[in-house]
Amino acid sequence: MTFLVSAWRELAERGVSEDIVVLAKSTVSRFLVPSKITKETIKHYVKKALRNSVWYKLRQESRALLLASRFLLVVKSPVLKSILREVFLEIELYTLRGKAVFYGVLVALRQGLLEALGNLKRLITLGVGYLNLPVMWRVLG
Repeated sequence: MTFLVSAWRELAERGVSEDIVVLAKSTVSRFLVPSKITKETIKHYVKKALRNSVWYKLRQESRALLLASRFLLVVKSPVLKSILREVFLEIELYTLRGKAVFYGVLVALRQGLLEALGNLKRLITLGVGYLNLPVMWRVLG
């Protein structure tokens, strides 16, 4: 089960709206996933997936797409670019920084800190603070 699916399930049990999760996902994508995708970017994310033990948690199609697209110099197709950005987002959500930004957006929305949504450092601070709380004290819904 991917991180995003498990996070949705956990948040749905707590009563958090799916729209908020989509907003958090788009914020993580905006801050952490590059818009220009080159050969070096794809190689970087393949190494990152292997290093963080995400590689085998990805779907087979995603792994095959990453391996096949390593030979492209620059990805120009908007469809392929959006698919690769989704795969990169899935890899980022398994890292501590990705989880911190994801939960930081949820905490900022819960506490009404809308100005924090544009500040990456503030989102990471909120997210790491939330992730360091004992599970019993974590409240988002």
